[in-house]
Amino acid sequence: MLVAEVGTLKGDIWLALFLYISVFLFAWAKGKMGNPAIAMLYTIIIMFLVFYQHDLLIWIVLGIYLYTTYGKEIFKGAGV
Repeated sequence: MLVAEVGTLKGDIWLALFLYISVFLFAWAKGKMGNPAIAMLYTIIIMFLVFYQHDLLIWIVLGIYLYTTYGKEIFKGAGV
């Protein structure tokens, strides 16, 4: 389970990441479902499961997103 104290660097990064992803997810769900109340419920459930139950998924999804967006160019600056 994730323990992040707000006011610390780790806590503030987790909070910012949580807010960014939840707003993005809500906007996506509202566009797909059309009902803001159901989209909010969907967002809360998904964010609870991902951030508080399976926080490793955040890094996996972020890694996949970065790789699909930037591809092998990510590793060119690292000398790999």
